[in-house]
Amino acid sequence: MSTQPHLRRVLGLRDLVVVAAAAMGPAFSLATTMAAMIASAGSWTWLALAIVVVLMAMIAAGYQRLGERIRDAGSSYAWIRAAFGPEVGAYGAWVLLVANVFAVLATALPAGAYTLDLLAPGAASNGLAVAAVGCAWTIGCALLLWYGLRPTAMLAFALLAAEIVVVAGAAILSAAHPRPDAVAFTSSAPGWAGILGAIVVGIWMVDGWEVSASAAEESKGDASVPGAGGLGGLLVTGALLIAATLGFTRIGSPAGFEAHQADALAYVGGLLGGAWRPLLSVTVLVSIAATLQTTLVYLTRSVYAMGRDGLLPPVLGRLDRRGEPAAAILLVTGLSTAFCLASGLWATAGTAFAIALQGTSWFLGVLFTMSAAAAVRLFARERDKRWTGVVLPGVAALALTFVLVAGFLHEEPSPRVFIAVSAIIGLPLAVWRGRTVRRASKAGAGASLGSRF
Repeated sequence: MSTQPHLRRVLGLRDLVVVAAAAMGPAFSLATTMAAMIASAGSWTWLALAIVVVLMAMIAAGYQRLGERIRDAGSSYAWIRAAFGPEVGAYGAWVLLVANVFAVLATALPAGAYTLDLLAPGAASNGLAVAAVGCAWTIGCALLLWYGLRPTAMLAFALLAAEIVVVAGAAILSAAHPRPDAVAFTSSAPGWAGILGAIVVGIWMVDGWEVSASAAEESKGDASVPGAGGLGGLLVTGALLIAATLGFTRIGSPAGFEAHQADALAYVGGLLGGAWRPLLSVTVLVSIAATLQTTLVYLTRSVYAMGRDGLLPPVLGRLDRRGEPAAAILLVTGLSTAFCLASGLWATAGTAFAIALQGTSWFLGVLFTMSAAAAVRLFARERDKRWTGVVLPGVAALALTFVLVAGFLHEEPSPRVFIAVSAIIGLPLAVWRGRTVRRASKAGAGASLGSRF
């Protein structure tokens, strides 16, 4: 890396907190995920969400330690490789790519649906139309990213501020006007099978904070700044999500949320009356734009690092004259657009979104678990880092493993097949590319040793 140009350091701590919080997209997450969590956990949805936030905060502590040790745009992939070797690192790269390519899909499709719902309601149920508009959103966000990470962070700040004001206002108003048939007043003991299912989906709701780690090479200050930014964004947005869920479950009924799986905030806005429905719909679009942008940041930086390391074609690891990973941006945009357009072949956009949501939630959980395990491996013998580098991420990794296995066993057939096939395909690819990297590394070390004599 010393002989190659580096990504420019343009982000401060505030930028990283904003990028992490915006990537979580509170309005978008609530609109597309809250109803699915309520269907699983009912009045205990807030508890499932609180558990997810706590587990993610424990893993974020490990991320901060890992970022201090290895400041790399590859983030999770680079840490897993450093802890377990090239083959396991290559599988971590596969998990990261699958999780985030489908995260882009699970963001672009709602963008298309909400846009058509506002501008052409008659086409909102047309899967191909939704996919086409989702492609347009993806390309638009990629164009902004093409001009650099700093403009992306500045726009994310403006979008996040507006989003927080509207979501918080709607949640407060909902809590102040409870309805007797609302979810919060259904009398039922916590069903742990349902709570576990909600936790798996909740991983998607709070995902995004880790984008700050992929911007490590572009952050100013010491090596702890990216990790602090991710943890700060997680805590701020996590608190808003829990509070909003508590407020919205005091006004919406189980049947109402069930009928609005993909547009829960539009349903809440209808119950609040007045201008709240269009206002919340526009806010969701704003949130989607911020989430889509930051997901592309994470994915493009990861692909750039993989190309630089030789795991992917080297051209992807090069920077243009502006110091931007142009080839990685083009590839990620092209693949994301192709997958989004292909999703239009499903009978409905909702079916494609449901599979993408379940798949990305599960693979994100696996990626978090592998990263936490990497922290345990790397810091196990360092006493001064044992609490935040070993205990917290280690306990979270064990808990997430249990949740993921239980969630997979209780999953519907279609998402389960998708998850299993995607996981299995990655194994031979990881062994192949991992061994290629290992051989190249040994050859490079041998050449370096020979040059000394």
